[in-house]
Order: sequence, then structure tokens, then C-alpha cells
Amino acid sequence: MKNNGLHTPDGFRDYLAREQAFKRKIEDNLERVFHRYAYASLDTPTLEYMEVFADKGSVDPKQMYRFIDRDGEVLALRADLTPAIARIAATNFTPCHMPLRFCYVQNVFRYSPSYQGRLRETTQAGIELIGASGDEADAEVLAVAIDALRTAGLEDFRIDVGQVRFLQGMLEECRLAPSVCDMLRDRIIARDFVAAEAVGKEHHAPQNMCRLLSNLPFFNGGPEIFEDAWKEAKNEKSRSALSNLQNIHSVLKDYGFDKYVSFDLSMAGNMDYYTGIIFRGYTSGLGFSILDGGRYDGLAGHFGVDFPSVGFIIKVHNLADALEKQNCPAPFSEAEVLIAWSPEGRHSALAAASGLRSQGLRCAHSFTGDVKANLQDAQRRGIPKVLYFDGSQEAGLKL
Repeated sequence: MKNNGLHTPDGFRDYLAREQAFKRKIEDNLERVFHRYAYASLDTPTLEYMEVFADKGSVDPKQMYRFIDRDGEVLALRADLTPAIARIAATNFTPCHMPLRFCYVQNVFRYSPSYQGRLRETTQAGIELIGASGDEADAEVLAVAIDALRTAGLEDFRIDVGQVRFLQGMLEECRLAPSVCDMLRDRIIARDFVAAEAVGKEHHAPQNMCRLLSNLPFFNGGPEIFEDAWKEAKNEKSRSALSNLQNIHSVLKDYGFDKYVSFDLSMAGNMDYYTGIIFRGYTSGLGFSILDGGRYDGLAGHFGVDFPSVGFIIKVHNLADALEKQNCPAPFSEAEVLIAWSPEGRHSALAAASGLRSQGLRCAHSFTGDVKANLQDAQRRGIPKVLYFDGSQEAGLKL
């Protein structure tokens, strides 16, 4: 029989010292970049009322950890940070405070099948730009995402950018029944373009829509894809989406970040609250996205005051996996100095250790006075320096 006291629940894990140090370094690097772009850190509660997530186009309630408290209220573990940030913006700020720039590094909890190492508790680092609309606001968020990934040490990555209004406009142009449009959208989200084309033909979609459905896999790449897309899109919504993407590309060129971006007109948001630009980041050797984001202009309105908003999250555990595969992490050492002493040297040793710590060095104490044993211990633990105090020298001996 399995002894649960010796294991973590499925989808949850421990981070040992080496792993935690690597993860924390990534989080610190990401947050440092966010702060450089004037995004202010905040935290949201681990538990929220279920109403924060329900009917907001967020995570499926079946994926949430839900509880009933002693007052009979339904609570949920934080499953998605974006609705919580929208709640904060709507209940604490007014239009005169806009734009708001928030960032965070927090854990989220989602119940999902534990296969292929999928975790149910993960860390997300992200930003939300609230109260700003337009191409330059969209481009700023993409630029922060790119800068953050590069600063974390990742170079081999790309961000696929789409626009939900492009497909929305094309589906509306078809004038098909809503149920048929839903079928088409579901097939496209599943990347089953053959089935989507078959549904379009079966329900007599216009010729330009059928052509689009058959060519969707090819509307993926650099800004050159827009020329053919303009020919197929006859409606204003799709054309404004294309214009938005073209302008974002122009702004990213001024940032010097355009080489990290490709465009995918077949993208549809995995969160229903997305209303404009959507994007996902990928890197070689990893089958999952490392970054998700988009514009969600209607979300804050569910909390009483509507603000245009755009943001992203970086999946820290996926980014850590990618960095380990691409750039082997630097050797881990729990300390930079091992302090050892004889009974006569203890006073000097502890005083010296205090001074080194005040300079920011990590010092570990040894509890044996055996010089050889201390050298062996330091080597085993990856500590580069040993200081031994025997009471005869004030500065100690560096071995």
C-alpha cells in the first residue's frame, strides 16, 4: 500500500535546493526586466471567491480546485491571474490612474491529467498593461516578453502572434448559423484544418472562406503573409485585425525585436476573454508553449468598470526546462565560504563570518575542527573557499 506520507500529490512536486536556486534566479531575472519597463509588483490571494473566475472566459471550472468554507461560500485556488488583476484594477482604480502597469510571480493551481509530467501547481511570471489600447500598447507587451526571455538566458525562441478578430470577422462574413461557426472555430483551435474546410463546404460557406480554411496553415510566417490575407478578407473586422498586426510589426522593428516574432492568422485564444491580439512563445526541444498572452478588453467590465487591457504570462517551469536543455545551468553552491575553527579560534571565526555576510557573501559554519575533513566537505558541497581559525592568526588561514 502506498504511504502518502512519503509522497507529494499527483501533479505537485518538491524543489530541492539546486532546483529552487535555479528557478528563483529565473524569476528574479524576469521580474527585474518587468521593473525596468515600470511594471509594479503585486500579489493576489491564493484563494478567491469562485465568482472571480466564473463566467469570465477563464479556466474551465472543472480544472479548478474548489472548496466550500464554513460560511458556505464557494472558494477556488488561484487558477488564472488575469481575472484577479482585472478585479484589482476595477475595484481600486479609476480612469485618472490609467495606464496601470502590474507584474507578478505567483503560483497557479489547475486540476489536469498528470501525464507527460504535467504539473497542477505551476509558477507564472507576467505583466498586465491596463487602461491602454492600440498598436503601441500591444507592441510594448510583446517587447517586454521578448526582453524578459532574452534576459533569462533564452535566445532560441519565437513568439507566434495572431488576432482573434481576424477569424471572428471571417466567420461573421460567412453568415452561417452560430452552431456551425462554433464547429469551425473548434476545428481551427484543434488545428484540424481539413475538418474545418469540410464543415465549411458542407454548409455552403462563401468561396473566399473555403479558400481561407484550406489555406490557413499557410497564413503563418513573416509580414509577407498579410498580402494574401488582405485579398481574402472583405469585412472591416478582419481588415482592422490585419492592420493591427502590421502596425505591431512596425513598432517591434523600432524596438529591434521583430526577428523574434512570426504571425499566425489561424490562432484562436484558449481563453474566451481574449478580444484582440493573442500570442504564444515556443522554443526548440520543448513541446509546450513557454509564454501565453493577449488582449482582453472586456474582462474588467465584469467587475464593474471596463478598461482596455493586454498582458502575458511566462510559464517558469517550462522556461527552466528549456534553459536546462539549451544552456546547462551554472554549478550550484550553497555557500561561497566555509568557516571552520578550533576552540581557541571560535571568537575570531564568528566575527570574520559576520563581516563576510555583511558584504553579501554566503558563509556556512563547519562544526568540526579537522582541517582535512573540512577541505573534503567543501569539495563535496561545491564551496570554493575554506577559512580556518585556530586562534593564532586574526585573519585566519585560507586553504
